[in-house]
Amino acid sequence: MYEEEITGESLMKKIAFVTGSRADYGIVRRYLDLLNKDDDIDLKILVTGALLSETYGNQVKLIYEDGFDIAAEIKVDLDSSSNKMILHTMAQTMEGFADHFVTNRYDLLIILGDRYEMLSVATAAAMQQLPILHIHGGEATYGNYDEFIRHAITKMSLYHFTATEEYRKRVIQLGEQPDKVFYLGALGAENCLYMDEKNVPDFVKCLPERKYFVILFHPETLTNRSTLEQIKELLCAISKFKDYQFVFLGTNADTHSDIIRNTIKLFVEENDNTLYFENLHPDAYHYLLKKGICLIGNSSSGIIEAPSLGIYTINIGDRQNGRVRGNSVIDIKCESTDIGEAIENVLSYNTNIEKIVNPYYQKDTACHYYTKTKELLSGLESDISEPKRFYDILI
Repeated sequence: MYEEEITGESLMKKIAFVTGSRADYGIVRRYLDLLNKDDDIDLKILVTGALLSETYGNQVKLIYEDGFDIAAEIKVDLDSSSNKMILHTMAQTMEGFADHFVTNRYDLLIILGDRYEMLSVATAAAMQQLPILHIHGGEATYGNYDEFIRHAITKMSLYHFTATEEYRKRVIQLGEQPDKVFYLGALGAENCLYMDEKNVPDFVKCLPERKYFVILFHPETLTNRSTLEQIKELLCAISKFKDYQFVFLGTNADTHSDIIRNTIKLFVEENDNTLYFENLHPDAYHYLLKKGICLIGNSSSGIIEAPSLGIYTINIGDRQNGRVRGNSVIDIKCESTDIGEAIENVLSYNTNIEKIVNPYYQKDTACHYYTKTKELLSGLESDISEPKRFYDILI
């Protein structure tokens, strides 16, 4: 023990970040890099979900390439054919992380967002009394089960970094202590501006600038309308624009994502003005967006990242309903006529928007996340010395 104190090893804080998708890992890369370079922090990455799946491109390789220490790869069966099978994945995830947390202790566990696998991870961690820092809490997405998952994770977390002041207030409404809820902006709104072009493949760079649309479409999981019907409405609309290219990116692992993937792949086979990429490096994805006409779909990337890159978003349906958005986001129903009209409108606009308002952007967001994390670590022992209390708002 004395040697550890002399070397300073006992003073190091062991932090783990859990990631299960290309999206959440891409959002935190710069933040993780700052933590990883700190001599007082022992950062571990815990990987699960789609990042370990061949279907989704086995994107765990990106984390290895970035030089992070992966402490665990917890593989689970990914079957998006029904909610029952999603629950099976959640159960596997909870069991896998329960085993991991029994033998691996962390001073702080960082979880981003609202994915169903993250609910399983948070539950396993909370049962082992591991302090959780939750990123992107307080948001609303009424068209997806992410909505209640996000708020459930909030209640299991000790600390909270929110993307807007409105979201901070909502986290406090959920009974979280105001002095543990911090509005720091969205990492993704800043990260997308830092692109290393060596990570952008030639087939992306060769696409003609401002001559293509990027499409990223996910399932709506809280709706009575079929996923197949929705994706067909989108494809019907874009099939009328033969003079432009449409670049599709792979969907996430939500319920019925297999329907979207298979339908799009068939459409791409039959249409010469389309391309399909299951996955791209985060830098390549942001490059693709920046050089394109706009982003079409229902991804949070269109709400948070696209405005920073100076392009419009045609936001389809209810998946992002409830999220704060800027003036570059065009909300439409999932109807082919509405989608077609929105595309025509975007094509008639100027190439660039003069004054984009991105409510998620804060300068030096990654640095602020890192600095605040260090501050929280210094007071962690005091914060966990007593049970977490519900904060009551007196009316």
